[in-house]
Amino acid sequence: MNATEPVRIVEGQAASEHTRQALSAYFSELDHRIDGGFDPELTEVTGPQDVTPPHGDFFLMTDLVTGEVIACGAVRKLDEERVELRRIWVAPAHRGKGHARTLVRALENKVRAFGALTAVVSLNPEMTEGIAMFRNRGYQPVESFHESTTASVFLARQL
Repeated sequence: MNATEPVRIVEGQAASEHTRQALSAYFSELDHRIDGGFDPELTEVTGPQDVTPPHGDFFLMTDLVTGEVIACGAVRKLDEERVELRRIWVAPAHRGKGHARTLVRALENKVRAFGALTAVVSLNPEMTEGIAMFRNRGYQPVESFHESTTASVFLARQL
């Protein structure tokens, strides 16, 4: 299914107030979904410098008509071969419209633009929709690629 609302994806948003608000909503949702809660302090901290070129990038997806932020996601270079997709979230009212797939395609394009060959992602097992989406896009299980995380599902795809 394709997104039905006209949307815009804006890059370079790592330090914006809209990003802070989107991440706050994302972390709040994780806190409710993950058994035992979610504490962002217990996972790998990603600062704005980690998701700003040349090290990465942060994307916001907005409704073209209202300007409302409806999704976010980031990429972070791990090394010359691998780029991690991070903080992918779609606002609950906008789910089921293809926005996550559209955003992931844009993030994968950024992985390619960085010259990397592999996109990787880590997820908590409670993120069943995200795991299913990545598996449907051809992502396969891999060994953990970082230790400072609460995630236990690690996936990768050759681009």
